[in-house]
Amino acid sequence: MTVILASLKADLELEAAGDWIDYPDWPGVSFNVKSLHSPGYTIKRDLMLQRLARKYKGKTPPPAVLAEEGGKIYCAEILFGWRGLDVEYAPEVALETLCDVAFRNVTGAVEWCAQQVAQIEVEFVEDTVKNSARPSAGA
Repeated sequence: MTVILASLKADLELEAAGDWIDYPDWPGVSFNVKSLHSPGYTIKRDLMLQRLARKYKGKTPPPAVLAEEGGKIYCAEILFGWRGLDVEYAPEVALETLCDVAFRNVTGAVEWCAQQVAQIEVEFVEDTVKNSARPSAGA
């Protein structure tokens, strides 16, 4: 099989605009997210990691610190809504939730959905040389 090169191209407009993605582990729950590849997110994430590396002298920061710092960035750059939870989405509720290490399952769901925005559908062409019939010997 041969892969169609054009099918490997990211949809940058969709990644930047975001989309509603259903979270399969929680039926009826979906998140309105941008891609984890969005420039605003990657820049803020990288700056946060550099700052925390200096502060903690190269050691891993405590989980609560990572949750709080990462949650702020997710709320600013990745998550823009949710459906299917018993609490209506509001930016301040999202911030409180994603900054709390105890809600790591929600953070994980948001991350998973944000990864899905960037998924591509690889397309293949059939290799006609391998699949073509041999010419007959008597022809």
